[in-house]
Amino acid sequence: MRFTLPILLGAIFIASFCPKAPVDTVAPVLSSARLYYDDAAAFPDSTLEVVRDVTTWRDVWARATSMQPTPPARPAIDFSREMVILAAAGKMTPGDQIKVDSAGIRDDVFKIFVRTIVGCQRFPTDAYPFEIVSVPAADEPVDWVQSREEGASCR
Repeated sequence: MRFTLPILLGAIFIASFCPKAPVDTVAPVLSSARLYYDDAAAFPDSTLEVVRDVTTWRDVWARATSMQPTPPARPAIDFSREMVILAAAGKMTPGDQIKVDSAGIRDDVFKIFVRTIVGCQRFPTDAYPFEIVSVPAADEPVDWVQSREEGASCR
């Protein structure tokens, strides 16, 4: 029993030099986190943006809702706890969608997984789908992971 303290101190010393387990907080973005979705031409080009301050949020929201005759009120965001993600697909056709599937920290990088879903019906008009969601705030550099798939009704 008298060797317990030296053994404990030795274990703490050795553990301090062991590599730390990587942090992985990537989680699905729930539908309740969706702040806005539209397919109006507010963002005519493919756009991926992380908003971390109220000034940029004000600008993004004004642009996102600019095609609405009566724009909805901008949701309040506490940027000390949250940030906003904008994912816009650019020029597509009605029925195509874009979705922020999941986001979070993996290996010291904030990963954002965005999926574009292409509908099987080709309509002779244009659409510009975009989604705006809120996620927990993070300061890490961002890595966008994009995928593209056919809609379920195409199979």
